[in-house]
Amino acid sequence: MPLEFIDLVKGFHPPTPEDRGFLINLTRARWNNSATTEAMNLLRAFAEPYFEMKCPESREDPPEDREQSVEKEDNSGNKSKAPKKSYRIQFAVRDLFNNNVHCFLACNLADPEDFAHYMFSKLAEDNDFPKPKLPFRILPVQRICEAMPKAIEQTLLPLLEETLAKDGHPHRFSLINRNHLGGENVSHSEAMKLARNCVWATNPNCVQCLKYQDYAVIMDIIEPLFFVGVVRDFQRLANYKTWLIQRGIDDTDAGPDSEDDISDDPNLSEEEEKRRKLRIKRKRRAQKMNMSHEENEVKKCLQGNQDESKGVEDDLVDEDDLEENEINNDGSDTLNGDDGEDDE
Repeated sequence: MPLEFIDLVKGFHPPTPEDRGFLINLTRARWNNSATTEAMNLLRAFAEPYFEMKCPESREDPPEDREQSVEKEDNSGNKSKAPKKSYRIQFAVRDLFNNNVHCFLACNLADPEDFAHYMFSKLAEDNDFPKPKLPFRILPVQRICEAMPKAIEQTLLPLLEETLAKDGHPHRFSLINRNHLGGENVSHSEAMKLARNCVWATNPNCVQCLKYQDYAVIMDIIEPLFFVGVVRDFQRLANYKTWLIQRGIDDTDAGPDSEDDISDDPNLSEEEEKRRKLRIKRKRRAQKMNMSHEENEVKKCLQGNQDESKGVEDDLVDEDDLEENEINNDGSDTLNGDDGEDDE
């Protein structure tokens, strides 16, 4: 698939519906300027290798075509021209309405999801690429719109037609909404329902799963905007978290498909659906607790057997010592008796 670019408007201003990029946030920490710098450096470190991978003919370009000359002034005041690397994949920081939790880096890539997939695949390997020091959670943003139900629906439908509905296969999908509070005009549950209905409207063969998904529809709301991206291998690539992907690829999704028992049942009301899902989650939690309880019982049993065997060994040692003392005492008495008899 050839690499496609879009026009990137530079400048520190709020994101627009034409923007594509990456919504990044730190885990359990406030966003700061140093985090923005490290996030930018992380993306740039993978930009050129990704470009050369997608466009192998670019490796034959002369170095001067990739560089721009800029004027530099030394301490004596003399000006000279020095080459500056021209990034073909470009990024720009956007203003997120004084948000101190997230950072949005716009880019000129038409499909930032493919770039993020490449970057996390490389981060999982043992290579020379830089490993981020900060715990980033990255959302490849493919569409931006107002956080309004109608706008969200109009934005999701064409995006899902390009991904989940392009081949008509019964893909497994998950819905992840990273904003647990929602917005003023659309709540968390409403956004999830809109996304689910849009998926089934474009491809009714898709199956909603908790994990082992083929695609994950990731959403976030930062008033007054709605960000969304459809990503592949969400489970395998450690939920697109930089501190987890360094452990390697998660291959547990190679197992059987997860059951579709968490999807909405159209025959139930909203309250009944909530109670049904709650029962499912409680049942799973109870199963996990039983498994852990059984494991603890096995450990206690093994520990008890070890203690019992150790006690038996100690008793045997004590009996051996006692027998040895008795033998020594009996031997000494006999010798003394023999000596007495000989004296007589």
